[in-house]
Amino acid sequence: MLRLLLLAGTLLAMLTSFARAETPSLLSPDQAFRAQLVVTADGSYAVHFNVEPGYYLYRDRFAFTSEPATPLQPVFPKGELKDDPSFGRVEVFKHNVTVTLQGKPPAGTAIKARFQGCADVGVCYPPQTVLLRPGENRDGGVDALFGASSDSSGGGTSGGSAGWGDAGYFSGSKITTIALFFIAGVGLALTACMYPLLPILSSIVLGPGSSGRGRALWLSAVYVQGLALTYTLVGVAAALTGTLLTVWLQQPWVIGAFALFFVAMATAMFGGYQLQLPGSWQSRLSHLASRLPGGHTGPVFVMGALSALIVGPCVAPPLAAALAYLGQRGDVVLGGGALYALALGIGTPLLIVGAAGSAVLPRLSGKTMQRMKMVFGVVMLGMAIWIARPLWQSWLPGEHAIAFEPVRSVAELQDKVAAARGKPVIVDFYADWCISCIEFERETLSDPRVQTALDGFVRLRADVTQNTAADAALLKHFGLYGPPALLFYNAEGQLLRQRVIGFQNADAFLATLNTVQGTP
Repeated sequence: MLRLLLLAGTLLAMLTSFARAETPSLLSPDQAFRAQLVVTADGSYAVHFNVEPGYYLYRDRFAFTSEPATPLQPVFPKGELKDDPSFGRVEVFKHNVTVTLQGKPPAGTAIKARFQGCADVGVCYPPQTVLLRPGENRDGGVDALFGASSDSSGGGTSGGSAGWGDAGYFSGSKITTIALFFIAGVGLALTACMYPLLPILSSIVLGPGSSGRGRALWLSAVYVQGLALTYTLVGVAAALTGTLLTVWLQQPWVIGAFALFFVAMATAMFGGYQLQLPGSWQSRLSHLASRLPGGHTGPVFVMGALSALIVGPCVAPPLAAALAYLGQRGDVVLGGGALYALALGIGTPLLIVGAAGSAVLPRLSGKTMQRMKMVFGVVMLGMAIWIARPLWQSWLPGEHAIAFEPVRSVAELQDKVAAARGKPVIVDFYADWCISCIEFERETLSDPRVQTALDGFVRLRADVTQNTAADAALLKHFGLYGPPALLFYNAEGQLLRQRVIGFQNADAFLATLNTVQGTP
């Protein structure tokens, strides 16, 4: 039992490590928001944005033009409302979003996309502009299947951690893509997702008319083919519907449903209810089995098809990535073949179990199975928390604050630091479009304790609202991606290691100031 608990802890540690790897403390804007131009089957354009967990895009900060400059009218999916004390209720996209562009530009037309977003930690990026060309990254393989990192070779952005449905991770032929889907399926089969299928498979292999290892293997193969055919149809549907399926998969309610499914599955693992096919289904399948030639073959195939629906929500996160990618490719053959390979990968361990027949499945029953159920339950709860993580939100209040002296360039900042004459200096990077900057000013800098602590500082402010070349140079000089950020110089004019990135409340900022004032 101790070993099983250690196993559960290890799996959860891997899960949280993966989540941390997916969302570093702060990404560059081209890593946090990756754009790709998608050409649909009817020749119209759409732009898909991969938004990393912990980041979001503003709906009203998008603009699209074709080259030469011709404005294009975007059609957005429904976003999320974010309450902001300065800007009111603003609509944001905290997950991947596909923006459809009305009209059909001439073939080969490049699209210029302008957008702006922020990180949940409080840092807002300056407006970004990328030039997107059709046909680039169309030969990639299974991109971002599990949120893996990728360097895009086109589409105007590069680098960063890819999320569900981003294009361009693996490059290769259709055979390579299909092989990667098969490997991914084997990986999914080694998770708790396969557990609901074991009781079904045991009833097939150990049931009447299935005596003999050869017969058990045959029935297992039929079962897996039913599973695979269902996935094939889903893959074809993804290729035919294109970005419409991508938009549907990224809706918050879909992510919430997946998380609730994992909670329900964990409850079943802990013994809250019995996980099995409904009795009415079992009766109907038994009735069909007695009437069909060949005994169990027909109902077993149907069981396999139904099992795809049972296991589908469990594999939803990587499946969402796969379907979004296939929707962007628009290749029906690739879509069907890739999902067929994924299902075969999921079914491979089931075939092994079927080949072993009655020699294996009894060992998975009794106390061993109960212990495994507990392990799977813990892991599923962890997965529910991980999946729902992008839906978490924070609300921060705001107030007014004290004045700062403006600086507009690196040279001007250096001159004013040199002129500080033995006093420490604080440099505040600010922008009007930065919600967290307004929050920091009204919530933190307005606190009387903070204002008293800042009396001894020369206060400088770099306002990067206009995002000019000088603004970009200031940010780059200090290795910053956007506001808010506060830097500190000591009385000797030396830049200190301590800095504030994102929002801090008054108590936390006072602790930072105390540390800064105690640093020589």
